[in-house]
Amino acid sequence: MLHEKRPKDLLEERVFTLSNFLSVSRVLLLPFFIQFTRKHIESPRNSEYLFLAIGTCILAVLTDFLDGFLARLLSQESVLGKYLDPICDKFVTIGGLSVIVHYYQFPLWILIIYILREILGVWLGGFLYLKRGIQGKPNWWGKIGVGLVAAAVLWYMTLPLIGPTLPENHFFQHPEYSGYVLVLILSIGVIAYSKRYWNIVFHPERFILDPEDKKQKKKYELV
Repeated sequence: MLHEKRPKDLLEERVFTLSNFLSVSRVLLLPFFIQFTRKHIESPRNSEYLFLAIGTCILAVLTDFLDGFLARLLSQESVLGKYLDPICDKFVTIGGLSVIVHYYQFPLWILIIYILREILGVWLGGFLYLKRGIQGKPNWWGKIGVGLVAAAVLWYMTLPLIGPTLPENHFFQHPEYSGYVLVLILSIGVIAYSKRYWNIVFHPERFILDPEDKKQKKKYELV
C-alpha cells in the first residue's frame, strides 16, 4: 500500500551521523572552491590557488564516495541520509558547473538543462516520499552524471596546467566534450526514471508493491 508521509518523519531517525556530516561538508567546501578559483583567475601566473581549487574539488569527490561507504560500514543508513546525499550533490554539482561557466566558458545551455533536471529530481523525490510513501532510489545514470560533472570541472581546472604542453588540436584541449556526454547521460537518466515511476506518480491505482518481490525491492522501498 502507498501512504502519504510528513516531512518531520524524516527526522525520526538518527540525524547526526558521520555520513551525514560528510554530505554536508561537501556543500561547505563549495565557497572555498569558488574563492580559490576566483583568486587564480585574478592572478593566473600564481598556480597556488589553482592547485587549492583542484584539491578542494578532489576532496569533495572523496566525501561523496565516503559518505555512502561509511553509512553502510557503520550501519548508519537512514531515509534522511539517502535524501541528504543527493541533495548535497545537487548543490555541489550546480555550483561547480556554475564556476566553470563563469570562468572557463563551459556551455551555459548545458548548465540550464542540468538545473532543470535537478529541479525535476527534487520534485519527484519529495513527491514519492510525501505522497506515495516510497523512497526513490537513484539509478546508475544519475551516479554517472554526478561523476561526469566532477570530471568536467577537473578537466577545465587542469587545462591551464596541461593544455600549454599539448598541440592545439589535441582532444584534451576540448573539455566541452564532457558537457555533451553529460547531456546524453542526463537524457537517458530522465527516460529511465520516467519508465520506473510514471505509474506510481500518475496512476498509483495501477501500482502494487509486493515486499516479497526481490526485483521490485531493488527499485522501490517503502518508508
